This record gives sequence, structure tokens and C-alpha cells, in this order.
Amino acid sequence: MVHDRKDRSKRPAGAILCLLSSLLLLAFGTGCHYLNPLSELGVGNSTPEEGRIKQLMKWHSGHAEVYQNFRTVFTARAVYLSDEIQKLAADWEVKSRLMTPEEQRTFEKKFLGKGQGFINILLGFYTPREEVNNLGDKNSSWTLYLKNTDGTIVRATSFGVKEVNARPYMRFLKWDLSWSRLYMLHFPSPDVTPDAEGRITLVISGLQGHGEISMRFKPPVEEP
Repeated sequence: MVHDRKDRSKRPAGAILCLLSSLLLLAFGTGCHYLNPLSELGVGNSTPEEGRIKQLMKWHSGHAEVYQNFRTVFTARAVYLSDEIQKLAADWEVKSRLMTPEEQRTFEKKFLGKGQGFINILLGFYTPREEVNNLGDKNSSWTLYLKNTDGTIVRATSFGVKEVNARPYMRFLKWDLSWSRLYMLHFPSPDVTPDAEGRITLVISGLQGHGEISMRFKPPVEEP
């Protein structure tokens, strides 16, 4: 059987066009309207705002890997959500989804509601025993706190550990969360003292193991 090379060469391009068309219809036909719905697939140019958010996310991030007898106890990635990150992410979400003024007010109230007076940390947590990946449960076997240099600790607030779907942030983070859960942590900022290098330390401790994540608290210094 003889195949026409010209026809065969057209098929991949046609398939790609069909895929892109389907994604556009999905993005603009379901109520989630995005200025660049393909940006998450790496299609289209990043805006300066997106670049700044990615830079800050990387700057304020840290991770920990804890093992016992050559087996994983837990792995965790965390990022300190500075005021600048939260504001830029909120603005980007509002613009990309073409929100109305009313939608914007509702979104920002929910998204930025725990901003002032708190240190907010986004945590991706994995442990092989899924039943104990329950940081937000009242009876969780894990304890989370920030450790000051003078030895004092700052525990999360009563509403401060909860599982979340942090879409506005996750598009800017290269985290593999295939087997992880996402948590938002809130700590009272007046009680937290960064160390001499401008870092804060998140401690995750339980019967299974103990780990610490150091994160930059101060923003990056811009070159003149």
C-alpha cells in the first residue's frame, strides 16, 4: 500500500489545530474566560507580571525531605506568600479571567481575606501513608509551627491549617503534586521574628519524623 507523504505530513498540524481549537472552546465556553487560556501549556508570551510572580515564588520557597531507614517519611515544599505575591497573583487572576467589578470584589475578599496581620504559607505535603496526610485535621498527628531564633515557637492560628485548591498560585510553581496535598497555613505575624539572614523556619514534626523548611522572608534586593 502506498501512502501520500504530503497528506501524512499534514496530519500532525491538523491534529494540533484541532487540539488548540478545543482548548479555546473549553476555556471560553465554560464561564472561565482567560486572556491567554493556553499560557499554562507554555503557549504565548509571559507578561512582566507573570515573570515577577514566578521570580518571587522561587525566591520565597523552600523544601524538606525526611527519610528513615532509607524510606521516605515525608517530603514538603513551602512558599511564603508575601504581600506582593498575593497582590500580584490576585490582580493577574482578575485580569486573566476578565472579572466584572462585582466578581473582582468577591474574589479579592475571599482570596486576600487572611492577608493583613498574618504570615501565610502555601505547603505541599506528601507522605506514603495517605491516611496520615491530614495536617488540617483537629486530631492530626503532625504539629506545624514557626521557630524563632530565640527558641520560641509560633503555632498556626485556630483556622490556620486547611487543605486548599490554590489555583492562582500553582500555575506559577513547578511543584510535582501528583501524590501530595496542598495546605494553607496562617501564623500571627507580630509573633514571628526572622533570623539575621531574613529567613523564617517552618517546622513539621510528628511521630513519623521531623523536618524544617527555611524560607526567605525579605524580598529580593533589586539591582540598581
